[in-house]
Amino acid sequence: MVGFVRGGVQVLATVLVTAFVVSLMAAVAAPAHAAPGRYTGGTYVALGDSRASGSFYTPTPAYFAGCKRSAFNYPTLVAGATLPRRFIDASCAGAQATHLYQSPQHTSGGIKPIQLHLVPRDAQLITVSIGGNDMRWNAILNQCRTPAFTDRRCRDNRALENEVRRRIDLMENRVTPALRAIRTKAPNAQIIVVGLGGFIGFTGCWPLVPLSDPDARWMREVFNRANGALWRASSKVGSTFIDANRRSAGHDACNLINPWYESSLSNRIALPFHVNQAGAVAFAAMINGAIRR
Repeated sequence: MVGFVRGGVQVLATVLVTAFVVSLMAAVAAPAHAAPGRYTGGTYVALGDSRASGSFYTPTPAYFAGCKRSAFNYPTLVAGATLPRRFIDASCAGAQATHLYQSPQHTSGGIKPIQLHLVPRDAQLITVSIGGNDMRWNAILNQCRTPAFTDRRCRDNRALENEVRRRIDLMENRVTPALRAIRTKAPNAQIIVVGLGGFIGFTGCWPLVPLSDPDARWMREVFNRANGALWRASSKVGSTFIDANRRSAGHDACNLINPWYESSLSNRIALPFHVNQAGAVAFAAMINGAIRR
């Protein structure tokens, strides 16, 4: 009788352990988020900062209302290609991650609502450009600007390297919860995140991009690292990530024929080192090609 009870306990223990292992393996193998459905023309919402709003001059009310939202920014071009039944452009120059889901944004045109409040739960497509104002890449770049034929040697500056690491970590820690909030609000949407950089090539070109050639390459790598952080944040919510820095190669601000970005001298066409109209067209094509249909 005792032997029977012991055998029964062993069998029960074996069953329980097996069930636990199987359930654990299933949990590990299961994706964190179900794959979004194919895009069929549902609501498209654009969120983000000046990379999305455009910030290149157009004589339109949306440009002067505080968000520098250009008439033909990439969200508008994506909407023209996808023909959504409803299109909402909530992007605003100067936005930080917190303005996507936590805090209203104060602009020269008044207080703008939290961007996520404009996202309907049944949104099918959401594009996001965010992180640049959280990282404040311009604070890094400004330390590397140099007159012609000189070199600030930012690539050898250990203090600046530590600052880069800190800024990228800060950006990732701010963007990750913002993307999670977007996923929670629109669980079935395709979310496409557009990365940073692209306006610096493999060489400087004073005065358009006032960096030494080695520092230009170093600064380009800084954006590669920042995009790595954005990719990690995107992957946690099942988003598609577009690496704007690598995919803009050859179209930086030193390109005098077909640049996608304005140079440091720009003060009318677009904000310095920001996307111009050609860049908006290129970004729209990248996004359109990434949409699952």
